[in-house]
Amino acid sequence: MACPITIYTVLKDFSLPLAALIWAVFSWYRDNKRRLSIRQVGSSITDRVTSVGGSFSTFSIEVTITNDSPRANVVIAYYDLELPWKDDELDPLWDPRELYPPSDFYEIPFMVPLKVPRDSVLNHRRYQNGKLAPGEAFRGSFLAKGHELIPSDLLTQDGIEVRFVVQDTLGRRYRSDPMQIWPEVR
Repeated sequence: MACPITIYTVLKDFSLPLAALIWAVFSWYRDNKRRLSIRQVGSSITDRVTSVGGSFSTFSIEVTITNDSPRANVVIAYYDLELPWKDDELDPLWDPRELYPPSDFYEIPFMVPLKVPRDSVLNHRRYQNGKLAPGEAFRGSFLAKGHELIPSDLLTQDGIEVRFVVQDTLGRRYRSDPMQIWPEVR
């Protein structure tokens, strides 16, 4: 008569390999998990939203984006701002090197003075220029233009709460903690 296999026998024989497999999967997942931290590093002078001429708004916010992943590279595809009002046409400013004539400065007409060196702006740090290895960071201004004006009830506030959003090439979105931008009307 054959000895029946008991649960104890199965567990005794397979517990160590099973634990090793679980640990290997967990370690792989932990090491390849993508993490970005986003911090505001600007001030009430650099981090502004401006309604210009009653027709559009401009945005400037200075941030640092750090790849906190243990081993995974992160390639940035897109930047965005989440506002406390709806603006479906909020878009980052175009890379001045892709305009005609090419330039080394981002400029917003009617917003004086806003002529920012390209090397100080994040907008073009995407795809092949947006690769962050573990521990690396980008620091710079994000510049955008929207078609909605600052709501009048927000003009009196000392700061308007926004969130900065980064999307990577795999479609993962990373949101900052609340940040402040300061309103002005021109």
